[in-house]
Amino acid sequence: MNSDFQSLNIIDLISEKHAKLRRLVIETWIKMGEERVSDTESYMLALIEKNELTVAQTARIIGISRQGAHKSAKSLAERGYIIIENQDTNARDKLLYLTEKGMRFCKETLILKEKFEDEIINSIGEDNFKILKDCLSKEWIKK
Repeated sequence: MNSDFQSLNIIDLISEKHAKLRRLVIETWIKMGEERVSDTESYMLALIEKNELTVAQTARIIGISRQGAHKSAKSLAERGYIIIENQDTNARDKLLYLTEKGMRFCKETLILKEKFEDEIINSIGEDNFKILKDCLSKEWIKK
């Protein structure tokens, strides 16, 4: 194990691995000639891909301010990844939809994630990978 990681507790170790993997995906995306998408923007696109959400809903899920979510949504809309529409019932809440460009981002970054998943399997072995995935899928702490 890398000596930098040996002293970390499990929470910080998972956080470090998560940050490194996210960086790898985005850096690979950029090396493919695509524009930079921030972690927040990437997370927002992934959420919108699963469900139509409002800016306020994405802010709550991501854990950022409503203002921060609006800024990210506006940037994504300006670059053609999403469409922002007023809701009929409430003009304050704006629904977010993926454009074709946004769908392509989600699809192609999923392919990149699967590629890195294969690299992890090659590194730690398929049995360990299954155990790791099973452990990460479980609910650890009940509130």
